[in-house]
Amino acid sequence: MSSSISPNARRWLNTIAFAEGTWGEGAPRYDITFGYTPIKDLSKHPDRVVQGGKYSSAAAGAYQFMPETWARAQRALGLKDFGPQSQDLAALQLLRWRGVDPDRDPLTRENIAKVANEWASLPTMEGRSAYGQPVKSFDTLKKFAESQGASYATPASSAPTQSPAEAEVLKYLLLNKFIDIVGKQPATAGQTQLPRGLEAPPLPSYDDEVNTATQSELDLILKSYKDQQEQEAYRKAVEEQQINDVNKNLIAAESAKSQLLAQALGAFGAPKSVI
Repeated sequence: MSSSISPNARRWLNTIAFAEGTWGEGAPRYDITFGYTPIKDLSKHPDRVVQGGKYSSAAAGAYQFMPETWARAQRALGLKDFGPQSQDLAALQLLRWRGVDPDRDPLTRENIAKVANEWASLPTMEGRSAYGQPVKSFDTLKKFAESQGASYATPASSAPTQSPAEAEVLKYLLLNKFIDIVGKQPATAGQTQLPRGLEAPPLPSYDDEVNTATQSELDLILKSYKDQQEQEAYRKAVEEQQINDVNKNLIAAESAKSQLLAQALGAFGAPKSVI
């Protein structure tokens, strides 16, 4: 797994640390928990709740990872510890999962709002914390980001380009790995065979450290697939609830009908037999 971090990505990381209150002496503090309790062992997330003022949290590290958030990023990236490099890579992955490319996307108001649900100290478009906690203003974050060396926005033209052959190979890897994990092909996918003349590379293992870029793309595909499953499950649940409501109404109507009939019989007396 490459440890190289672009200037734009480093600016994102530093700004998040600044917003989360873990910025100190020109660098993020990787060894503190919420409430500024020192972390003595960075071999793993400390996973303990700490009281800080009127709040309590199990967040830890430079980017204040919650235990479950850290576990998800750790599994996706195959991280071995809770050290500085691992924390940097995990935070960048969280940005990507929220739709921000840390290598290219500038720290605009809109991009920061995209990740406000990940970090409580970052402002939504309304300028508030998504969790009702203290928040840094966009102007404050922008000023800090601009102090971090490189220009405020990295031009999109600096993004690496991909040849058509490389794009086809990546597509082949992603689709086949998706099938390998999920067990079937995505509904929107095209062919999974490489065009003639392109050599089929071996499928990477999901935790293969030399295929980080491929894994990141795969994570997005799998997340989309999971979202579709959840939406389908929700649709079915709504339909079942509607059917249940109709059945309940029918039962209630039958019950009301029976009660009215009983009341009528009570008012007029039971019918007498005619001989």
